[in-house]
Amino acid sequence: MDNVIDQIKQKLDVVEVIGGYLRLTKAGRNYKARCPLHNERTPSFMVSPERQIWHCFGCGQGGDIFGFVMKIEGMEFGDALRLLARKAGVVLKKQDPQVQSQKKRLYELCELSTRFFETQLAKSSSGKKVQQYLKERGLEPETIKTWRLGWAPDEWRALSDFLRSRGYKKQEMLQAGLIVQKEENNPPTPLLKGGAGGLSDYYDRFRSRIIFPIFDIQGQVVAFGGRIFEIPTNYPINPAKAGHGAGESKRITNKEKIEPAKYVNSPQTPLYDKSRILYGLHKSKIEIRAKDQCIIVEGYMDLLMSWQGEVQNVVASSGTALTEMQLNIIGRYTKNLAMAFDTDMAGDAATRRSIDLALKQDFNIKVIALKDKDPAEAVKKNPQDWQKAIEQAQSVMEFYFASTSAKFNSQTLEGKREIKKILLPVIKAVASKTEQSEWLRELARRLRVDEKDLMFDMQNIKSAPAQYQPASESGAPLPGHNQSRPEALEERFLGLCLDHPQYFENFAAISEDDFQNQQLAQIFGQLKSLIEQKKETDLLSHLQKSLSPELKLQLDYLSLKIQSQPADELQVTSEIEGCLRELKIIKIRQQLVVLSYEIKEVQAGGAKLKLHELLEKFTKLSSELIELTKR
Repeated sequence: MDNVIDQIKQKLDVVEVIGGYLRLTKAGRNYKARCPLHNERTPSFMVSPERQIWHCFGCGQGGDIFGFVMKIEGMEFGDALRLLARKAGVVLKKQDPQVQSQKKRLYELCELSTRFFETQLAKSSSGKKVQQYLKERGLEPETIKTWRLGWAPDEWRALSDFLRSRGYKKQEMLQAGLIVQKEENNPPTPLLKGGAGGLSDYYDRFRSRIIFPIFDIQGQVVAFGGRIFEIPTNYPINPAKAGHGAGESKRITNKEKIEPAKYVNSPQTPLYDKSRILYGLHKSKIEIRAKDQCIIVEGYMDLLMSWQGEVQNVVASSGTALTEMQLNIIGRYTKNLAMAFDTDMAGDAATRRSIDLALKQDFNIKVIALKDKDPAEAVKKNPQDWQKAIEQAQSVMEFYFASTSAKFNSQTLEGKREIKKILLPVIKAVASKTEQSEWLRELARRLRVDEKDLMFDMQNIKSAPAQYQPASESGAPLPGHNQSRPEALEERFLGLCLDHPQYFENFAAISEDDFQNQQLAQIFGQLKSLIEQKKETDLLSHLQKSLSPELKLQLDYLSLKIQSQPADELQVTSEIEGCLRELKIIKIRQQLVVLSYEIKEVQAGGAKLKLHELLEKFTKLSSELIELTKR
């Protein structure tokens, strides 16, 4: 395994791999970008071609190409290995089919199901009717083929019987979300009797539905969305509308049937995480990066018609609120969003949640206001109208101000209350305090109220849940993440010593005991030992050999950090002295705090001799602190 990993690393450059996901810019010997794993305005994500590693100095995460792909794609190591092996042209040994990973079997199952649905659409008699419907909706044959649309026939087990004939088990179909298990408490209904296979404890999830395959970022099918085409035969009866007894066998009319859901989607599966997947991103990501904007539409048809109308930097939210993870993924490609919805959706809960979360993540948001019901209709009428609507998109705050002003009277008490109810939470979600102040001032002007009163009302709005904080796999603190001031100083001091070992002998009196961070103390001890042995030549190589794997990662981090924040050659000595002086100041202040508590305890106990001793220590340390702060 190690040999395969080394082969892949030798053939793939970390800059090329990460550059496939992020826009990297040269920064000295390294490259930098905005971190895709957390929100930031100033790039702190560094890539080192020299060491073939990456590290974010904002959230503290880092590693090699495998670690990056695992985090960015949400993959297990085995999946990342296969992906990078394909990129590198390294052939992995084939596994015995019986020991193949569960995920690989599920990927194959979804792919085979997609082909089944495509065939049903292309060749079955009912599929021909669906083709005509899609044509009437405006879809061209090429679009249908590109996005692999299909048809699930009006049969209880058409797909599952096909998959069973290809060697797949019921449990695998359940894991892939392709079939539904009947509840044990419910006896088999007459609907499952007769026809194909008699009584059964499961049935196909998708029946009499137009199928939209859902792809992961690599373009592999992981799930399906199904739009109802015709109410299936033998669909459950609505007792309230049935006008005959349970024992009578009369023809059931459509009015007597329970109305099926317009859309049915795959459930959460080992392949399909609803909070991460965005429909269409596998095809649109390149265009999104090129245009530096991502257009968000609601449904599958909206995306397909937009794509067909040559607006291809688009993804579909599938009618739900965007999640933090989805926004993080979009943020890899752009920080500019354009959301398409009509005025009635402005107050929609899902839309509001999406906008609030995007504002908190510091996205630039525009709103595409539509006269038509949805983008699909706009494109069908005239693709240029859709393109024009995108060009004329307003900033989200301008849109909200305009739509609320049109809807409510800002001069009445009730109107002011409704406007504040909509606008204050949106303003509060704005990440920039400066922008917040500007929009509050504008709202106060429009409502003719005191800005301080609006500020008070806004502060009383319940805040959203705290944002996700990254952590290491083991749960241990990440290097550089949530650092104390002493740790930051220790890192800088040690980094300077690593980069400029020639100055180290001037500070040979320093020991490991002077460090608060034990990992840094161990690296410092090894460094000091090597310099005393006169091994300054290829110092990092010697140091790497003497450290544990955990400390090697810390050393890589320190080396990359000092490269990204280099010191002026003429100022190295003074900067090292400055770090040490501030560390001493911090240490003395901490000692004084401890002494203060001890003095109070001794004063309460009346031990005069001990009190005198403590006061002398306190005075001595205070004098040292005064001298240090004078420098």
